Amino acid sequence: MTPPRTRPLADQAARDCIRDDLDRTLVVEAASGTGKTSQLVRRMVSVLAAGRGSLDGMVAVTFTDSAAGELKLRLRAAIEAARQDPASGDAGRARLTDALPQLEEARIGTIHSFCVDLLRERPVEAGVDPLFEIAADDVAGSLLDRAFDRWFEATLARPGEAVRRLLRRRAGEEGPRALLRGAARDLVERRDFPAPWRRDPAFDRDGTIDALMTELAELGAAHASGNPEDRFTQSLAEIARFVEGVRRREAVRGRDQDSLEAELVALGRQRHWAWAGFRSGPPGFPKAELRARRAALHARLGAFITAAGADLAPRLRDELWAVVEAYEGLKERAGCLDFLDLLLRARGLVREDVGVGVCDCKADNPASGIEKALKEAVTDCLKRCAKSLGPSFGLALYDKARATVGL
Repeated sequence: MTPPRTRPLADQAARDCIRDDLDRTLVVEAASGTGKTSQLVRRMVSVLAAGRGSLDGMVAVTFTDSAAGELKLRLRAAIEAARQDPASGDAGRARLTDALPQLEEARIGTIHSFCVDLLRERPVEAGVDPLFEIAADDVAGSLLDRAFDRWFEATLARPGEAVRRLLRRRAGEEGPRALLRGAARDLVERRDFPAPWRRDPAFDRDGTIDALMTELAELGAAHASGNPEDRFTQSLAEIARFVEGVRRREAVRGRDQDSLEAELVALGRQRHWAWAGFRSGPPGFPKAELRARRAALHARLGAFITAAGADLAPRLRDELWAVVEAYEGLKERAGCLDFLDLLLRARGLVREDVGVGVCDCKADNPASGIEKALKEAVTDCLKRCAKSLGPSFGLALYDKARATVGL
């Protein structure tokens, strides 16, 4: 009985390219379960068999520790299978045999574990405590809570403009404290962008609020001549009721622009702006004109809400940045790094570190000693990149002739 013939995969050419084309850097995009990990293993085995690299010079990054363990097992099985395949050739089988003892040295793990390895090797250059610990999510969250609570208590005594405006807004069941806590957490997660956010200096919040209140009062007054059973008239009545509530409050304590901003934000999100009602209204009631005015006013109100939010965000960012600084200080005193720190410090290590060079400045020619130290620093940095990130990346960076020219 002959075995059934299998049809070649539609993307077989791409799979062969991943396995065999070792001179190109490839980016593979495919859905879950299509075999990306299998192709990665085959490519690694091909690199080893061809003598193009060794396991101690490879990096394979996974999302989870369990996936990293599975990848190591699959790689071991693939190496064993290739060692027994006559197609690998004597030289290839010998290289694969030599690779097996290095399997535990291969950098196969999560991106965070890879960053930890880099920082452990070069703590001084990375600017971290050599004995740093990893702050798990609960530990990092506890430090952030402590930094935020101290800031919040101090801020309530003398709130800045942004906090004052935000405290007036409705924040759901959890309240404004939870809203500020969430904003601080988001800012901490994006602290690698420390530059202040841009704000539109032409935005006139108070003038826009006054103009909107005038328009609301004029439009709301038209409800008196409409049909009270008409949903459109009821929408105008809601606007008139809002204006009257503001008028009564201001008669007692004056205009509060922060409160009005918050109330206008809530008003703009109410449902009555979409109420259409009957097709026509009572005689003398210009319903079509009023509907057009309501739509235009709602659009201007929406534009104000967007502009007010864009004005509030950078102000709030500046006031909340103190939480970021306090959080960084707490981590430093505790000698720990969170997961974002690992990424940022490792990135800085391979991107910004200039290496280490020794300057033997002789009295008769100090410039020569400084030049020699600069060359050694560049060479040291590039060699570390090659060691940390594998031979392909290292060869792309390290060229001794170019590294010693022009310094």
